[in-house]
Amino acid sequence: MRPMSDLRNVAAIFVGFAVVGCLITGCSRSGLKTHPVEGMVRFEDGTILTNGSVEFMSLDSDPPLTATGEIQPDGTFVLGTMTTSDGAIAGRHRVAVIADVAIGTGAERPGLIPESPVPQRYRDFDRSGLEAVVEPGGSFVELQIESEKQADQDGNQ
Repeated sequence: MRPMSDLRNVAAIFVGFAVVGCLITGCSRSGLKTHPVEGMVRFEDGTILTNGSVEFMSLDSDPPLTATGEIQPDGTFVLGTMTTSDGAIAGRHRVAVIADVAIGTGAERPGLIPESPVPQRYRDFDRSGLEAVVEPGGSFVELQIESEKQADQDGNQ
């Protein structure tokens, strides 16, 4: 009977080392290494976008990975891939910017939904025209976008 208990002890030690190793190095998708990314979203006239979200989609990984950050009232954002603020993987990224009315505020009732200040094309990675590079060690990314009003004026000229 002794050999079976020895086998259990070895298995328990192995699992213990695996858990400790995972805690030390971070359990993540295939050794995914993220880097801190902070940024700000501004319109062409210099005013800031005060709500919404920013999404980065990696161009250098297969499959592509996305990192998301909520735009704060001061126009800043912090990206997260596996957690809300762990950053993004290094390399080139396409960027999408989304600014909608929060559901549940009552503003979503018919006729009360304000137009988004951000043109619809910025919702789409392929159409936004926005790209950013995340550097190893961390990055600050300033995104400049056109307002819906400016896009309308440009379209009428």
